[in-house]
Amino acid sequence: MIVDIGYYAMLAAMALAFYSIIATILGISKNNQNLIQSGKNSLLIMFLMVLAAYLSLTYAFASDDFSVRFVAMHSSTDLPFYYKLTAVWGGMQGSLLLWQMILGFFTAVVVMRYRTTNHEILPHTMLVLSLISLFLLFLLVGWSNPFTRIFPVPAEGRGLNPLLQNPGMVYHPPSLYLGYVGFSVPFAFALGSLLRGKLDNNWILTTRRWTLFSWFFLTLGILLGANWAYIELGWGGYWAWDPVENASLMPWLTGTAFLHSVIVQEKRNGLKIWNMVLIFSTFLLSILGTFITRSGVLGSVHAFSRSNIGPAFLVFIAVVFVFSFSLLMYRQSRLVSESRSVSFFCKENSFLLNNIVFLVMTFTVLYGTVFPLLAEGLADKKLSIQAPFFNSIMTPLAIVMIILMGVTHLLGWKKTSTGPLIKNLAVPLLIAIVVMLLLTITAGASWQFFLLGLAAVFAGYIVIIEFVRSTRIRSGHRQESDGAKPSFLRSIILDKRRKGGLIIHLGIVFFAIGTCGNFFNQETSFTFAVGESKTFGRYTLVFQKIDRFQERNVRNEGIAIEVRQTGKTSRKITPVKSFYPTSPQPMTEVAIHRTLLEDLYVSLSSINQDGTATVVVYINPMVNFIWASMVLFLIGILYSLSYKPAQLRNVKT
Repeated sequence: MIVDIGYYAMLAAMALAFYSIIATILGISKNNQNLIQSGKNSLLIMFLMVLAAYLSLTYAFASDDFSVRFVAMHSSTDLPFYYKLTAVWGGMQGSLLLWQMILGFFTAVVVMRYRTTNHEILPHTMLVLSLISLFLLFLLVGWSNPFTRIFPVPAEGRGLNPLLQNPGMVYHPPSLYLGYVGFSVPFAFALGSLLRGKLDNNWILTTRRWTLFSWFFLTLGILLGANWAYIELGWGGYWAWDPVENASLMPWLTGTAFLHSVIVQEKRNGLKIWNMVLIFSTFLLSILGTFITRSGVLGSVHAFSRSNIGPAFLVFIAVVFVFSFSLLMYRQSRLVSESRSVSFFCKENSFLLNNIVFLVMTFTVLYGTVFPLLAEGLADKKLSIQAPFFNSIMTPLAIVMIILMGVTHLLGWKKTSTGPLIKNLAVPLLIAIVVMLLLTITAGASWQFFLLGLAAVFAGYIVIIEFVRSTRIRSGHRQESDGAKPSFLRSIILDKRRKGGLIIHLGIVFFAIGTCGNFFNQETSFTFAVGESKTFGRYTLVFQKIDRFQERNVRNEGIAIEVRQTGKTSRKITPVKSFYPTSPQPMTEVAIHRTLLEDLYVSLSSINQDGTATVVVYINPMVNFIWASMVLFLIGILYSLSYKPAQLRNVKT
């Protein structure tokens, strides 16, 4: 009964989306506000219907209703309850329903949030969001119906893929979807602005927080996914240039470019066409990511399901691409930038150069991901582009991007005098060269390490100095309403946009430092018996015993290892092989001994018949700087979200 309610709720949601489109089009054409308001109200009810469908599917998982095919394929009675809840998005149908629920919620927020503002472009924005929802609901009702029944009803389900039975399943997919779907809002406002012909900066100012919000969750989702792969797959790394990893990286690159480029439009009224291109590309790449992830056209460790919706997504991408860029070409004469830079050395040009770097990186990832598919489809050739291709191109581009990030903070708008600029660049550049020469000579690393580290130290020094300098200026010169100077602590809170950007950029520096550790990774493998010890690097590993235990629905067989370091307290770790009742192959659960500067990463290969154990051991320097960057991104985003552009401060929103 509840499952049937879910299906009919989806049908009702699709009908409401269709009604909203018709009512909004008629309302716009006839200038009838009642019809437009009716279209808005239908979107609010649509969200409630989608929410009801999602809760119905969740109930089916929680109650082990194996009469629903999707539940039978992705759950089982022995699955822990919280994994039953996350299994809702463990396959194509459920993840598409989650996508639509988030989109429906964001659409409802837009309707309520801007009910008294943005009167000119809001109806067109609602029209765009309604069309996206109609497409997704059409797929859900047709090709990807999560409520399809199965007969006869199986007594037991196939269970959730063991790789997905990880805490990462709770936060990684929702974070990615919040990022993917969040970019639909600025896309809808941009396209709505073009449709209406209102081509001022209002859509940029209105969607600023939506862009920040979406960028943060996409960043968080990517990093959480990297951490999940690091602790779950047992190969000692966190990024393999897998097609699905690449699918999330591409909209992040264009979204990051857009986030910087809109500042130029807001401050200098420039790059208007460029910003449209970037947000259209970000939205399209988000949809392409879903196509790659769920269509099964590319092999990936992340592609847990295959479906026949690939052609529908390709048609949708093609239609959106042709319509959006055709409309942009039609309106381009009204999007001419009104400002011109006086000198090459200015923020405008630096942002533009940075964006070009981001687009080259995006094209590199797109080419390396899609070209094997095209080669197979057009020439019937099996090709595989591996990590060396990506690393050889992306590493130099990342170095350029980080250097530009640091330099941009020292540039002014419109024009920067070369003399003071060279003077300001000299100290951080000299410090970076000295530090990296010492590290390179000591460690004997490659030129890639030297240049990447140089960029990180250079940009990091500038970011920290600029943060301190802006705080001192605020503390020394700004006065409160009562005439008193603000405290040093309060001066840190002031100038939120600038400080938020600086903190986020410090997070990028931390990430770059973490990736520098890849040049010093160590790996070994050995077999040892109970009581025997092995030394690797600064660590001595002592095999204490074989440990077998039951945890939830998993039978674990592992080995207890004591990790010793000279002058430090020893610690016990237990790498295991996990046996799931619904999977014939055991899963590897690694054990990690963490320190600030490096991880000792131990993966159990096998427990042998003679009682010995074979392990693979990695030493991964600086990797924890990557996970620490998430904290800086969060702090920086909170700073930035609290800032409201001057043009909106006196507007009722």
